[in-house]
Amino acid sequence: MTSPFTADSALNAIAAPRGGGAKVSPLRDAAFDAARTIAAAALPKGAEAAVAAVGEVYAMAESLWAEIRSTPAFALGTRRAACGKGCGWCCHQRVGATAVEVFYIADQIRQHPDAEFLIARIESWPTGRACALLVDGACSAYAIRPLKCRGLYQLDARWCMTTYAKLDAPLFGPPPSPDYQMPPKDVFDGAVFGMALPFHLAGRDCPGVDFMPALKAVIHRPDAATAWWRGDKVFPAEARLHDWFPPMPKPAKSGKKRR
Repeated sequence: MTSPFTADSALNAIAAPRGGGAKVSPLRDAAFDAARTIAAAALPKGAEAAVAAVGEVYAMAESLWAEIRSTPAFALGTRRAACGKGCGWCCHQRVGATAVEVFYIADQIRQHPDAEFLIARIESWPTGRACALLVDGACSAYAIRPLKCRGLYQLDARWCMTTYAKLDAPLFGPPPSPDYQMPPKDVFDGAVFGMALPFHLAGRDCPGVDFMPALKAVIHRPDAATAWWRGDKVFPAEARLHDWFPPMPKPAKSGKKRR
């Protein structure tokens, strides 16, 4: 960003047009820049530091989101989300996470007070079902959930129920609304891409992966991040969803022969 960031100014500028009519979100830009700075600083220190940086990115993004929520601009200008403990409909969909997030979350789960319980759920998770960490309608690892989970704030829980859990819509009331709060999506999406970019620029494979299959593949591999760092494939092919960025161009070969 080229100007000082404040929560109020960012919210007021969300709909500001950029050149060519496209819209820019200062919230997304702020989260992107901060996450990129954290990840880039960790990369030269090796795999352990790169994975630990995920926790720093989570804390940064949550702090930014808390700042946004506390502003009068957000409180007065944004419709209330339907999300809350005991809902959990959104946990029935596939969730994308950066590869490095999966290593961080797996490590945190292995250190969790309920590690045995959580790991057993992950081990027995069947493909295509709700997230293994969803227990009694709530996330049992809420503090360490992926960035993509953090940014989803729907306005109508019935839409989540019909879309993510594939249940029939209630017969009463208006049709379910797909509307959601844009500020948290901007913050956490910005953090996802900002965190992944330094890995991409450094030539390290940090794609978007299907969270549950990827987590299941590494939950019993404390060495997974080290193996990934040296270039080994640690996730099953079906867990790979997409690359966050287009391939880097290869350096042009010089026409001169070396002597």
